[in-house]
Amino acid sequence: MRPWTNKTVALGVVGLICLIIGTLLSCMWPLVFEGILRKELPLTQNSRGFELWKDTDKLPLFIDFYLFNWTNPDELREEGKKPNFVQMGPYRFRERRVKVNVVFHPENSTVSYDQMKYWYFDAEHSNGTLKDRVIALNAVAVSAAHTIRYWNPMMQGTLSYLLASSKIYINKTAGELLFEGYSDQIISMGSLMASDDFEVPPFDKFGWFYMRNGSTYFDGHFNVGTGEDDLANLGVVKLWNYKDTIKNFHTPCNAVEGIAGEFWPPKRGTEDISIWTGELCRPLTYEYSEDVMHLGIKGYKFSLGEKSLGNNTKRQYPHEQAKYFEKTTTTEDFFSADVTTPRNANSNNKNINEDNPDVVNIGRCYCNGECTPMGLMNITACRFGAPAFVSLPHFHKADPILRSQISGMNPQDDIHNFYVTLEPNTGIPLDVGARLQINVLLQPSLTISFFKDVPKIFFPMFWFNVRGGVPDEMAGGLRQLLMLPTSGLYGSIILATIGATLIVIVIIVQFIRNSPPLPGKSRRTQATNGTKTELVYMDTTTPPDDHERNDRPLQPKN
Repeated sequence: MRPWTNKTVALGVVGLICLIIGTLLSCMWPLVFEGILRKELPLTQNSRGFELWKDTDKLPLFIDFYLFNWTNPDELREEGKKPNFVQMGPYRFRERRVKVNVVFHPENSTVSYDQMKYWYFDAEHSNGTLKDRVIALNAVAVSAAHTIRYWNPMMQGTLSYLLASSKIYINKTAGELLFEGYSDQIISMGSLMASDDFEVPPFDKFGWFYMRNGSTYFDGHFNVGTGEDDLANLGVVKLWNYKDTIKNFHTPCNAVEGIAGEFWPPKRGTEDISIWTGELCRPLTYEYSEDVMHLGIKGYKFSLGEKSLGNNTKRQYPHEQAKYFEKTTTTEDFFSADVTTPRNANSNNKNINEDNPDVVNIGRCYCNGECTPMGLMNITACRFGAPAFVSLPHFHKADPILRSQISGMNPQDDIHNFYVTLEPNTGIPLDVGARLQINVLLQPSLTISFFKDVPKIFFPMFWFNVRGGVPDEMAGGLRQLLMLPTSGLYGSIILATIGATLIVIVIIVQFIRNSPPLPGKSRRTQATNGTKTELVYMDTTTPPDDHERNDRPLQPKN
């Protein structure tokens, strides 16, 4: 075999191997990426995210509190006067979350745990100190009156007597309102009345976050899917406080469902997402709003919208299940004024036929018999009967009637929206802005003189802002992971292209080597003897003469 033939065959074999490997790899990279997700995403003791999930001490997690100072409390009963509020803060705290009592259950691919939260005041990044004085609505007195509003007149008269020397407002420090707490005679009296039929808060003081620092009581006990059996179960809440239902609401709103909020199943589309919120005793529905870029990574942004804020989450159930659901009744005329924002809008439920008897508006279950204007979520049943309502800060996305009765609200979407941005391929939360406002309902009472002639108003008390997501130092690794399928595909295509090119080159060379000379071309030969050579050219294009000998050998010319 000639040397050039060996080289050509070797080149062709190399090209064929490159073509086959490149083609196979181009088809295999999605499977490789899927395998990496199945190995790295499930929550196990050996997973990369386990330590950060168990203790967030190394993550930059902060919470900002904003308190509302009531500037004109003495004008509450004056006609034409509106309560005016001035926002104070932020009072920033570094937040640390620690999972304790962690138990894995391999038999059903779940993990159980309690969560402890710690808050450390960050004076350097706060606008004010915890000694700042704040005037706010007397939430303890308002809650007590609301809780016993259906009791016999004698009991209500006792509360009226206790409140005779009290005021409709309180003047406390920011620290007392948040974590330190303050004493109140109503709390002392309430602890004496506790019974199986009457549940009272197990606290000796009142503060919005009193006794929560380092406690597992408030978040509850979780049991969530680890994703080992199926990544679709990653982070899904299976049980809360050891049950899959709660006692606070009627069926079907008593079901425990949604994501715990730290791990999310991958391969996400733009369908709604749901987060179980233990402190509100309900899941919150977030609706897709837009595609965004965060730290160079594309994500889907989901925001809290009408389905939660308007109690307008419709769902179709199988008939055998839906027929047993209790049809909730609601009070539509919450205010005497017309509600300008339609609460029966169905823009987010276009694919559901409302005439179908199996379609249930589960949002109505959370109304506790009296649905509020758009923008408020009733959590009274979850807060020992206190008239507490949750909204977005400054009543953002709420019915304008809520802002029309007070002064000082200035909602802005970029700083008051509650959103979650997820990377769709991995389900990793890129950016989270958790912002909620706590409001207390003040309303008149016919039996408690302390609340006679007061207007019916939702009083904003405070709001908080928790920011989280992928840290900058982890974003680079995530970008590399997301680029792996694309980079691998391009590399595979290049390898296959090189292989195909080598094969084409071999074919061309073989064709040229084996093809006969073209007509009209001269063939060059070389004559030689032992001492001297000279090239002689013989024209082969002229037809030979019949009388000419053509078998004479060509001799070198001396």
